[in-house]
Amino acid sequence: MTKTNKTSLVHIHPVVILFALVALLTGAFLELLVLFAVVAIHELGHYMVAQHYNWRIQRIVFWLFGGAMDCEEHGSRPFKEQVLVTLAGPVQHVWMLAALYMLSSFTSPTAVIELAIHYNWLILCFNLLPIWPLDGGKLAFYVLTQFFTYRNSQTLVIWLSGTFILMVAVLLVMQSVWTLHGMMLALFLLIENRLEWKRRTYTFIRYLLYRKERGWEHLQTKLVKVDEDETVWQVLKRIRCNRNHYYVLSPSYGYRMTHESVCLDAYFDAKQPSAPMKQIVAIQD
Repeated sequence: MTKTNKTSLVHIHPVVILFALVALLTGAFLELLVLFAVVAIHELGHYMVAQHYNWRIQRIVFWLFGGAMDCEEHGSRPFKEQVLVTLAGPVQHVWMLAALYMLSSFTSPTAVIELAIHYNWLILCFNLLPIWPLDGGKLAFYVLTQFFTYRNSQTLVIWLSGTFILMVAVLLVMQSVWTLHGMMLALFLLIENRLEWKRRTYTFIRYLLYRKERGWEHLQTKLVKVDEDETVWQVLKRIRCNRNHYYVLSPSYGYRMTHESVCLDAYFDAKQPSAPMKQIVAIQD
């Protein structure tokens, strides 16, 4: 695993510092401190499980409405790993809530305990919505990759995320609880979805590279019929995370077959993304 520079592992957004100063002046610093502690434990859960699986963690970012663990492994690790790393955050709220309710049953509930319970429930429920880049959005993407191609899953999760953002916004407006913080959060999420859409090709290529390096021969074999004039790139765009692909060409002179590894080698090593499949098979023979 590539070691992360510990001095730069944690990054606090400047807006958080400004917000902390305002909270200190307005007497709301305790609320901010409790919220920060809850978010920090949530992110620590992600971090510990990601470390266990040797993920390459770039940094943990704390911003005004929560936090995020940036790493290079998104979408390119085995399904089980991705799900466990993602769920490791929400699971922290379960034991925190259990501890807080137990504590409140033995003592008179204080304002701090009630506040901590409120923030835990709020972050847990909101974070599991299928909105990118929340944990619920990541889980939705991982599940989609088990039924659709990687590329189609990227498109579907962004559309699903955008739909839920609009639904939540409309619901808050109808309930007359649409606040400035809510507007800023919605804007932030929309920007993140836009950025993820723009970098979807880069994310996909990174996944292909991981697949080429690690191999997926242990997965269930899938025979895919392709046209002999389809390019390597067109064929690779139909790849699925949970299948080991063999491509079957049906030209006029008889059936030919090749493995996905040949296409990956042609894309990365031979630099031939536009080569037709009939050429790749001919070189293989």
